Amino acid sequence: MEFNGPSGKLRIVLLFLVGLGTLGYGVYSYDAQTSALDSAVEVNATITSVSVEKDTAGKGIEYVPHATFTYTYEGATYTSSKVYPGKLPKDFGTKDAARSEVGEFEPGEAVTAYVPPNSPGNAFLKSESSNKPLFVMGFGVLFVLGSGYSAIKELFR
Repeated sequence: MEFNGPSGKLRIVLLFLVGLGTLGYGVYSYDAQTSALDSAVEVNATITSVSVEKDTAGKGIEYVPHATFTYTYEGATYTSSKVYPGKLPKDFGTKDAARSEVGEFEPGEAVTAYVPPNSPGNAFLKSESSNKPLFVMGFGVLFVLGSGYSAIKELFR
């Protein structure tokens, strides 16, 4: 099987840069998620609405649960709709699976929210991590390795 990656120095460099950028975003997202989980402070919050949104940005259709809630942290009032921490939300393959993630929340209900002190406007409701940043890092590594393979192949032409 022959790998038909980019040919030419410019394409190899572009593939490498895309890989580095993707890897960097994955690391950034993982760090943001881990930091939010490690430093979160519990506060009282009130659910204002619950929804499931369809995400067609990636391959296929995914569903992302949202639960909008208000809370007060250090004297300021905030609103968030994040169920999970981090930049890359947890998504689900079916609407029912996503709905079950927020099924326990009802508008008007008092709940516990988790507030990252360095980003108080990004509170979340479930103190759980997502594997999505790891997948993004994996794609970045594949791009970097692909560009390395192409560079070596180009050198020995």
